[in-house]
Amino acid sequence: MNNEILHMWVRLFHAACKKWGKTNVECAEIFDKYKIDDYIRDVYGFFHIQGDDANLSDIEEYLKNKGMVL
Repeated sequence: MNNEILHMWVRLFHAACKKWGKTNVECAEIFDKYKIDDYIRDVYGFFHIQGDDANLSDIEEYLKNKGMVL
């Protein structure tokens, strides 16, 4: 993972923990189970032009489509 994508992943991970009211461990389990790191890498070109709030909303929609209830 290149540094720009890693930096985005960290920001989104911390934003998700805060918004979802989850611990780092709980968020890590969600990110691992649903392969959020791969998703961020796959859509980075799109995410790069949006803000973190919009990107987190996109991730939430992705998770809902995978059957995850936040």
